[in-house]
Amino acid sequence: MENKDFKIHSTNENLRLCIIENAIFIEELISNAIGTVLNIDWENSKSFGFSSSSLSFNQKIQIIQDIKGLDKELIKKFTCLTNVRNKFAHISSVDSFDKLFSISKNGNEIKKQLNNWYGDRFNNDSPEYYRYCFYSLIEDIIGFIFNMAGEHMYELGYKKGYNEGKELYSKLLTEEVKKLPNNEVIFELVLKKMDELKNEGN
Repeated sequence: MENKDFKIHSTNENLRLCIIENAIFIEELISNAIGTVLNIDWENSKSFGFSSSSLSFNQKIQIIQDIKGLDKELIKKFTCLTNVRNKFAHISSVDSFDKLFSISKNGNEIKKQLNNWYGDRFNNDSPEYYRYCFYSLIEDIIGFIFNMAGEHMYELGYKKGYNEGKELYSKLLTEEVKKLPNNEVIFELVLKKMDELKNEGN
């Protein structure tokens, strides 16, 4: 996965544009992470690229959940981001967090979640308080996506290194045994032992 800065992607003065741009950025990061895990070129993929047939934001989150598993709190954060993004993107009268909280059916729940997660970080008297809470939500999700992709790449590297090391050890061992005067007997014993282990596994 490409190494990107963990800073907020967009701090556009227009709140609606800021939220939509950040949501798009998160969606692309998710596509990138899934592409890394599945070893596919996500940008040219029918499922994760930019075509009209690409999966929705929610479907991509569900795939991450299937691949990695998400704890309840993280699922709530992804859901909160989706709800905020959808309201600002599809309801013209929602142009502020106050409007979001008052107009949306789940507005009170979104407000409560943002306060619970990030209320102790900022001065809640600030007119930008909920914008800063939203930025913190974005940072948490970005952090998870990078950790997920990073852990996957580490596991791949470990497995690859282990397998390569085992093959190298086997090759060196074989070369050394060949030097012994009784190498044919040793190889015969090794093959017999391998057959026994194979039968035990069946």
